[in-house]
This record gives sequence, structure tokens and C-alpha cells, in this order.
Amino acid sequence: MPVIFFLLGLVFGSFFNAVIFRLPRKEYSINKPRRSICPKCKHVLSWKDNIPLISYLLLKGKCRYCGAKIPLRYPIVEGLTALLFTVNSLFFPLQQAIALCVIVSGLIISSFIDLEHYLIPDTGIVLVGIGAALYSFFSHQFPEVLIEAAIVTGLMVAFFAISNAIRKDSFGFGDVELIAVLSLAVGLFGSLFIILFASVFALLSYAVVTAAKKKNFDRKTMIPFGPFISLGGYVTLLLINQIRALYGFS
Repeated sequence: MPVIFFLLGLVFGSFFNAVIFRLPRKEYSINKPRRSICPKCKHVLSWKDNIPLISYLLLKGKCRYCGAKIPLRYPIVEGLTALLFTVNSLFFPLQQAIALCVIVSGLIISSFIDLEHYLIPDTGIVLVGIGAALYSFFSHQFPEVLIEAAIVTGLMVAFFAISNAIRKDSFGFGDVELIAVLSLAVGLFGSLFIILFASVFALLSYAVVTAAKKKNFDRKTMIPFGPFISLGGYVTLLLINQIRALYGFS
């Protein structure tokens, strides 16, 4: 089963790369062009150029036709998707593992688009929402979790309004939506840890990057928060039972 999930992760990861590239760009759509092309020379890629991970290595990270550099994002997304799909299959029952793979799919698409465009797409939100609803259903939390998700959503919308009233564009509504749909899987209690983990990961990452570039701390620096919400959400999903047990929840 882990081998099957790993191979599926490679295949889906390759597709997600196309989605991540095309979705924010007006000149492309998910199904147009129908075949994968090099963004630089527009040459249609053959099947041997699209083998997950292997093609990137064989081509030495360059387009076969024009020599343009292939972004490192491509093997990262493919490898990360395969890895997380495999982890899901190892640590969760089959139905929950499938639901988590749907969640992971939405998180990966949302994170990598947010990193480049400071935008969390509706497609990613919908995928996470579907996966989270399925996860709560298979975990016997549904429909009670809907009340907790509604509370989380209300609190996040209030936080969005207040934070942006204090400083414009300090918090994106896509971040609100991402936390809201993740709460369908982990409830109110788990959502607190998503926010905690995301904030810690973001602060540590910013501190490391700032130190590496030898820059001073700047409170006005904008960072894409979606990837950290995604990371915090996945870590919370992995540890939610242990966290609940630690705090005396069943």
C-alpha cells in the first residue's frame, strides 16, 4: 500500500506542478494547452520529458529543446507529494489516508501558489475542504465538527477585519479560508494548534532568512502565510490524537 501511495503521489505531484503554474496565469487554464509545454520556448513536451523526478535528473534540470532552466519547484512538488501520500498510508487507516491525501493536495497547490503570487486559490481551498470533511466523517466527528468549524470561521473573520483595520493587507482572506476549512478536520481545539504551529514556523523561517541575508528585522515585511498554515495544519493532523490525549480530551 505505501508503494502504491508513493507512485500515486509522484503522478499527482506532476499534475499539481501544471496546476500551480497555470492557475494564477490568465493566458493558461487547467486544460489549455492540453499537453505540457515548456514555458520558455512553448515546445510541446513528450512523455519522456514528464516522468516525475526521473526526467528532471536525466535532463539535468534543463529543457531538452531550448536549454532553459527548469525550476527546482518541479521535483520538490513531485517528491513532497509522494512523501506525504506515503506517510498518510503508513500512519492512518485507508479511508482516512485517502482523505488526508486530498487535504495534502489542496495544501501543496495553495502553498506553492502563495509562495510565488501571494495568493491562495479557491481550487486549493475547495480541495482542502472536501478532504477535511471526508476526514471528519471517517473519524466519526461529523456533523458535530460543523459547529466548531463555524466558530473558528467566525473568529478568523473577526480577526481579519480587526487586523486589516489596524494595518491594511496585514492578513489575507485566503489565510482565513484555509484555517476555516482545516477546522473541519481538527475542530476548534485543533485549530488553535494550527495557528500556534504556523506562527512559530513563520517566525523561525523569517528569523533564519533574515540572519542569512544579514538584514535587520522589519515588521512591515510581507511573507506568504499560506505555506506555514499548511505546514501547521498537516503537523496538527498528524499529532491531533496525541495533543488531545495530552490535554485530557478523548
